[in-house]
Amino acid sequence: MNAFKKPTFFIFCFFLATLCIVLSTSATRADEKIIVVASTSWTGAIAEAAGADEVRILAPFELKHPPEYDYRPSDISQLRFARLLVYGGYEPFVKKLAVAAGLPREKMIVIVTSNDPDNLKKQARFLAEKMGTQKREATWEKAMDRALADIQQQAQKNKTSRKRVLVQKYQLPFVKWLGFDVIGVFSADELSPNKVMEYAMMKPDMVIDNFHNPQGKPIAEIINCDYVALINFPSANARSLIELLKENATRLGVLNNQHP
Repeated sequence: MNAFKKPTFFIFCFFLATLCIVLSTSATRADEKIIVVASTSWTGAIAEAAGADEVRILAPFELKHPPEYDYRPSDISQLRFARLLVYGGYEPFVKKLAVAAGLPREKMIVIVTSNDPDNLKKQARFLAEKMGTQKREATWEKAMDRALADIQQQAQKNKTSRKRVLVQKYQLPFVKWLGFDVIGVFSADELSPNKVMEYAMMKPDMVIDNFHNPQGKPIAEIINCDYVALINFPSANARSLIELLKENATRLGVLNNQHP
């Protein structure tokens, strides 16, 4: 019997040693994996562009105004193993969640959310420096630059500079980048009847609004001009920053259904 027990014992010891090595390697890989929790799809898309391995988005895609999301207790578990919590600074639920989870302040990173292409690249670089993912970000940036060059080429072909537009202020950076002739900018606050008439008297060719907080439709209805609502937050149909910019360019008639 002892002759049989010794090999069995050695096999068991070998199995335990192998298991310990595998578990140790798995733990090391889990520690190395860069997990980012993002307040919204907007900050999440920037974190993805910056090179995060995994991005966990808190506010659901289907919300029209994601900053109004109220966190759930289950969201606390999303912060497990996260290297950073990235947000825009205007989401009330983020600080409440951080307090509830006991998240260290140094793990909370505020970025500037504006769909000006130069800003998007700047914020992606900023996060990449925090995560040590500069090579991944540089690869993304090359793809971004190719997409931007195509969009601008199409904008010139469509003579955007000849189109007079009224723009909601949060859409101004992207609209200016496309070369539209911006004749006025209206706020995100509700417009009074006097303000609506004042803007209508400017007779724009198009009113460009913010889908998440629209205010400009009455202006377009009075003068019967084109009306377009652009999105700030990536959606289920346009999850990445590149897809988002293509989606908005398509809505403006700059691209002809080139969004996938």
